[in-house]
Amino acid sequence: MLIAHIADLHVSADGLPVHAIVDTDAATRAVIAAVNAARPDVVVVAGDVTHGGEDAAARRARDLLAGLEAPVYVCPGNHDRRDALRAAFGRRPDDRDDAWMAYAVDDLPVRLIAMDAATDDPMVGALPEAQVAWLAARLAEQPERPTAIVLHHPPFDTGIDWLDQIGISEGRHRLGDVLAAHRNVRALLCGHLHRPMRGTWYGTPVIAAPSVMDRVAFVGTHADGSPITAIDAPPGFALHRVPEGDWLPETCFMNGHSEAWQAAMPDPWAE
Repeated sequence: MLIAHIADLHVSADGLPVHAIVDTDAATRAVIAAVNAARPDVVVVAGDVTHGGEDAAARRARDLLAGLEAPVYVCPGNHDRRDALRAAFGRRPDDRDDAWMAYAVDDLPVRLIAMDAATDDPMVGALPEAQVAWLAARLAEQPERPTAIVLHHPPFDTGIDWLDQIGISEGRHRLGDVLAAHRNVRALLCGHLHRPMRGTWYGTPVIAAPSVMDRVAFVGTHADGSPITAIDAPPGFALHRVPEGDWLPETCFMNGHSEAWQAAMPDPWAE
């Protein structure tokens, strides 16, 4: 099975460049063309589908993503509104709780489970206890089946302070307990970081895809002491080849750019 993993499109409601700088429409089209050339079995979009969460932005994102030749599944990010995504992309029958958007995809060799750590505050991520309990119940349904979870916010610390401050502030250790108890979760596929990063959480591999919109610097400050938040690099995405017994992620960038996976901070549970 081949999974294409994209994140952080930040599609605008009017199609204009975000902050009058980043042409997210053009970036999204370039990534779609590259993903189609890879011929994946499925595409997962790990949040921040839109920049402002508007209904119009969600509809525009849907229309852009309609250019993908494989089935597409989305989860909300901190810039999205789940009601707008549901209106644009449809609401799956098992996505039943209005407080969070979560569902399972069962008709693929690897089961996919989408989750939602977005809150009303884009600077705060949280996993409600009820959603984590829902995940545990879904995993218990098929405890031997290889499964990947799609979630915008990675649960690990990155070492990028300003990003760690807007990560998951509540429920990530409850998520970890569930992952530790269900070893059939092969990977947690995320976005949010706007750069490729890999780590583990309670023993489960966590993989953050490169961004479609723009790329975040790992280290560095401006002369005034503020963090350098962006680097000059093209849009990218991740591909996951899932043969028997392995999970092989690779980064793919436009224009021949190459960038190694950045390692996240160590999983505290492993100690």
